[in-house]
This record gives sequence, C-alpha cells and structure tokens, in this order.
Amino acid sequence: MKPETLLANIVHCCDIPAGASIPLNNPHAVSVSLPTMADVIGYEENDPVVLSSMQSGYPRFFMNKLVEKLCFHLREKHDVPDAIDLLPLMSHRALEIANERFGASFNFIEKQGSIFILIAKESLQRQAVIDFIRHSGILLSSRMAEDILLSLGLIAQLFHETLFEACDAAGAIKTTLGKAYRVEHPEQVMLCSCGMNAVYAVFEAMIRLNRGTEKQTILQAGWLYIDTLEIIRKFGRSSVLLASVTDMTKLEEKIISGHETIGAVFTEIPNNPLIECVDLPRLYDLCKRYDIPLVVDSTIGTPYNMNILPYCDVAIESLTKFACGKGDVLMGAVILNDKSSLAGELKELISPNIVQPYSRDTSRLAQNIQGYAHRVEVVAVNTAKIISYLEKSPAVKQVYSVLHPHSHQNFLKICKHPDALPGLISVVFNKPLVHFYDKLNLPKGPSLGTEFTLAMPYAYLAHYNLVKTKAGREELLEMGLDPELLRLSIGTEPAEEIIGVFRAAGI
Repeated sequence: MKPETLLANIVHCCDIPAGASIPLNNPHAVSVSLPTMADVIGYEENDPVVLSSMQSGYPRFFMNKLVEKLCFHLREKHDVPDAIDLLPLMSHRALEIANERFGASFNFIEKQGSIFILIAKESLQRQAVIDFIRHSGILLSSRMAEDILLSLGLIAQLFHETLFEACDAAGAIKTTLGKAYRVEHPEQVMLCSCGMNAVYAVFEAMIRLNRGTEKQTILQAGWLYIDTLEIIRKFGRSSVLLASVTDMTKLEEKIISGHETIGAVFTEIPNNPLIECVDLPRLYDLCKRYDIPLVVDSTIGTPYNMNILPYCDVAIESLTKFACGKGDVLMGAVILNDKSSLAGELKELISPNIVQPYSRDTSRLAQNIQGYAHRVEVVAVNTAKIISYLEKSPAVKQVYSVLHPHSHQNFLKICKHPDALPGLISVVFNKPLVHFYDKLNLPKGPSLGTEFTLAMPYAYLAHYNLVKTKAGREELLEMGLDPELLRLSIGTEPAEEIIGVFRAAGI
C-alpha cells in the first residue's frame, strides 16, 4: 500500500504506537504518535523510555532521523569529539543569518551545500543557538539530508513519493497561492524553508523598518503560535500581548494610546488554539490610521476560506499545514499585499532572512498543493458536522470554533462564504482530558492541517512548563486557555466515521 493510501485510511488504525511517525512509515513525517497522556508527559519530561521510541517528531523540535544519520556520519568522518555538537542548517544563507544574529563566525562543516555548525556542548551560547535555529526555521531539510546520504552510499534508495513532474515547482506553488490570495503578481508570494522562517523574516523586517524610531513595540493581538510568541519575546525590544481579540474596544484603546511606540501588530486568523477571530477590517483600518503595519498568520483560516490579504500588509502561511495536507513537508510563504504602501519596502526588508526551500521539498509541495482547494472544502463540511455533534454532547463543556458567539460576526466579515469553516477546533470536556484522551481512536500528535484528523493536547505540548504546576495552570486559565483543552484538526475522512470515534470514546 502506498503512503498516500495509508493517509486516507489512517483514521481506521486501532493503534499507532507511541513514537511512530504520523503519517506512518514516512521518513519526512512532521508529526509523531503520542497515543496516551502517559506518553505525552513522558515526552515532555524526557523519559528515556518514551524518547527511545521516537522515530519522528515535529522537525524543529526533534531531529529527523535522516538528518541524524548524516550528522553521525560527519562526526565520524571528521573525528568530531563528543564534547562538540553538530547543528545542521539548510544552507550558507542560513549560516549567515545565524552569524548575524549572534555577531559570530561559527565554525562549521559543509556537505553538498548543507552546513553543520560546530559548537561546544559546554558553550554558554549553545542553547541559545539551538533555540534560534528552531525559532527562525533555518534547519536542514530531511529530503536534502536524504539526497546527500544516497550520494554517499549510506542509504540504498530514496523514499518513494509522488513529486511534481513539471520543471517549475516553485512557480506552480506561487501561482496557486497567488490566485488563492488574489494578488496581481505571483512574485508577491515569497517561499521559505518553513512557516517559522516566514515569521522570522517578517519580524526582522518590522524591526528594520522601524529602526531608529520610538516604534519598537510589537503588539500581539490574541494567542499566537508558541514560536511566534518566542521570536517576539526574545528578539524584539518590547512586546505587548492581548490574549483575547474578541474585545475590540480594549484592542482599539491599546493601539490608540500606544500608537507612537507600536512598530507592528501580529495576529492570526483565527488564532490558535482558541479559534478566535478578530474584526480584521476594523483592525486594519485602525492600523492604517496610525501607519502601523499589520501582519496576519493565515495558516488556519487559509486563503480559500477567508479574504485575508485585503485587510493586512503582509500574510504569512505555514504551507506545511492545509496547503500540504499530507503532513510530510516543511515550507512556508510570505504573501505581500500589493495594494499596501509598504509592499515594495517590505519585500526588500524581508528577503535577506528568507532561506529558500530545498528543491525536492518544493516538488513535493507543488504536487500536494494541487488538492488544496478541494481539501479545504471537504474539511469545512466535516468541521460543521463535528462542531454540531460535539456541542450537543453531554461530555463537552465548551467548543471553540469560528462559530462561537464571540467570533462568528467577525468571521462573517471576511469569510469567502458562511460555510467556509477553518478545519481547526478546540474542545474542553466536563472531565479531565486524560479521561477521554487515551480512549480516542485517532492519530494524536503535534501539527495540524492533515487530510487525516489529528488530535493534540495543546497546552501539554505547547505550555507544559505551566501545565505541570498549580500556579502555571492558574496563569493559563487567567489568559483564557484551559490546560485540559484538546485541539482537533479535522480531516477529509467521512464525518460519520470521525463522529463514531468520538462516540466510542464516550464523547
């Protein structure tokens, strides 16, 4: 059975072992199975038993096995001592970005265009460099590592997968996204090695845009993806987080009172994991009034569900998610609003921190993105049915979606049509999550946007340091995030089958 067929039937799998790749048996998978809460906690607590079972993981947090194999080979070949770490990067451009960030000139090993920074394990910079590579998304592609391993005779063959057959895969991706976002020129779409590289490049552009001025504060409107929060917190001079975006009055007050110091506003449509929608047209009008650039992460909303680009200066999308659908490619995109007065300047400022995606990743995504529009359409229909079921379940205390009364009117202002529902929802049960999690016969692990339904214990994987203490849990609750929340990325399986899985788990 081909990997693509396995994806379609994955919801039928009774047991995906802890540590197995999701999708199954795919060396480029971006998720990993964590089927029980004990597995989740063991992973977060660095339990050796759980870690030894890990064959996959989200690549920015877990070194891909092909990359690991290449590192091991280079360590032996170059006689690198155990006291030195090898940190793999995509390219010389990625190395330049790291050198610039740390004001350093790192020693490195090069292999066929890939770069391996050499840094002492006892170095005071080591963890900061590791974190930066993760946050900025400049890590080595698993497919690039695979190609190098094949050329060295260290593997017998490449993983079998369907690739885009035409020569200009990048052009095909840009054309598809350009039409979806309705940009006049496909060159307004800039491809990046992953979604976080897109975020980092745009963040750095905003810092440079406002250099030498008082506008040094980044306003975070609503919950943002954890690494976006980390980029803003670690690399910006000042930031303000408004956890909820449904109180537009408070958001307006913050912008009006602080407009002289706010250099940019970052938000997500809808946000993650509370699936809240800000009043985007109103927010953009406000930002334009005070010459504040508005950046929108459109990954969850997608350009097929929502009219996003007319109401921001720049959109960011992790193409790893719904655009790919298969869960086996890291890639991102920056989409510039060509009607924004900042478009030309931003393009010049964003480009230096973009790491170009690897050619075979581009070919894989160009193949997968052909089903993007249809995939999103099927997921939207399923999402409506599943929301309806869960809202009626006595086991469920709260369902977060764009249909929630706090967000629905804002969603209607920018949706392509009222039934164009984003395929991400979150659920809080009337009992602790552990009561249902282990019984839920679905793939369970990080990431979203796959053609198969994927469940994630969001706070446990994104904010475990807070979940594990009473004070931390109270902090999450104060910010509106229930530690026991389960995030669900809805797939394209028949909705009745997904509902049947919930029913069998007592939900």
